[in-house]
Amino acid sequence: MPILTNTADQPAEPRRGAVWSIAEPERELDSNLIRLPAGDSIPAHVGAEVDTLIHVVSGDGALVTEEGEEPLRTGDVALLPRRTVRGFRAGEDGLEYLTIHRRRRSLRIQSGPPRT
Repeated sequence: MPILTNTADQPAEPRRGAVWSIAEPERELDSNLIRLPAGDSIPAHVGAEVDTLIHVVSGDGALVTEEGEEPLRTGDVALLPRRTVRGFRAGEDGLEYLTIHRRRRSLRIQSGPPRT
């Protein structure tokens, strides 16, 4: 069964961070709606082991890379290859963007072989 949500119809809180995520446990993809208030930022960092597609849902700001800053505005789509430097800075209207990437499997601690 399809999972349907409307990115324009999200609660006002939280004001920062992931305001929506896919909750379906048996999925192959992850997706999050990230919200940054005006002037807020996510510092530049090396991305995970998965390619990430972002789609700017509302607001404006900048994508921070090793080469500098690229402006972002509503409707923009960017592919962020795995292990590349990326950061985000919200403009005066804030920034909301959807991330889509292959699901990363969580690490599971397993017991070792029985002791003899």
